[in-house]
Amino acid sequence: MNVRKNIYTIIGVLVVMMSESCSRDHLYYDTVSRDKVQLNIDWSETAFAPGSRDYDDDNRLNGVTVFAFDSATHRLVKELPPDPNWQSTVIRLAPGTYDFIVINDSRAELPTISFNTGQPFDDFYVSTEGDTVFTNHPDYLAVSAVKGVTFLPEQREYCYDMPDGYYRDYIAQELYTVQHAVTKKINIRVLVKGMNYCKGMQASYITGLSKSANLSTGKPGTEETVYAFNLINREFRNSEYTEALLTQSFNSFGFNENNLREGTKFELTLNFVLVDNTLHTVTTDVTPQFEEWLEEHSIDLGLDLDLNIDIALEVELPPAVENPEDVEGLAPETVPWNDITQIIEL
Repeated sequence: MNVRKNIYTIIGVLVVMMSESCSRDHLYYDTVSRDKVQLNIDWSETAFAPGSRDYDDDNRLNGVTVFAFDSATHRLVKELPPDPNWQSTVIRLAPGTYDFIVINDSRAELPTISFNTGQPFDDFYVSTEGDTVFTNHPDYLAVSAVKGVTFLPEQREYCYDMPDGYYRDYIAQELYTVQHAVTKKINIRVLVKGMNYCKGMQASYITGLSKSANLSTGKPGTEETVYAFNLINREFRNSEYTEALLTQSFNSFGFNENNLREGTKFELTLNFVLVDNTLHTVTTDVTPQFEEWLEEHSIDLGLDLDLNIDIALEVELPPAVENPEDVEGLAPETVPWNDITQIIEL
């Protein structure tokens, strides 16, 4: 009888143990959370906006590049890979506080612009190479600066359900920034009378424009350079083909306003090759047009808006007669005309 009683006791204890084991605590999963920052970028003030007068459907924005500077040392710590999400790019960095420079596209897509990444944030600038740069220099560049972005240290968390991975990334903050053009478009328009005496053009030049621009402020640098261009877009303005409008546009880093106020001269030099193979050079001081532009846009209040600079003048060529006996090998080299066939009367 005692044996049977002991068996019942043992069975009872086992049942209690089994029931207690079924009510154990749930397992929690160990994870690490990390901060991410989302930059919401406004491109409406640039030529990449479809409503801009300089919008080019064949040259759309491909992405965005972010330069991250340590806010304490002001030195570049990371250049993030180009992000094709150019409207809402997401950034994750090591814990710390950073200042950002945001540019369009990638440095590989801006080969005519030199980025001086060795400079501190406040002095980070871009420039063109050489003392004379040509019409494809520099490329179009739009920039914004975002300061004081903090990434918190990693936090350990415990999840009730098993997460997809050990690390969990969160959008800790969304920041908004507006891009502004660092480059300005220079539009040259020259009405030529006596176009029937012109055989072609050699390179033309304009002085007084800046060689560089500061990316943290968007302001042009004080150092000047010469911009060269081919004035070859020809549009006849009368049926006798004696008058034509020659045009060309190119990007520059604009001009330093202080230099202009201190007496910088903007000279435009045009080199016409006449039908008798002589070179006719016209040099014009176009400083008043830059002064007028600056006065008209003084309401800018320091913002580097995407505003073109239009330079216009009128030239009358001297009569020339083509000499069929001229030696072809001695003729000045010219660039072929890019004719605009529509005739528009002034």
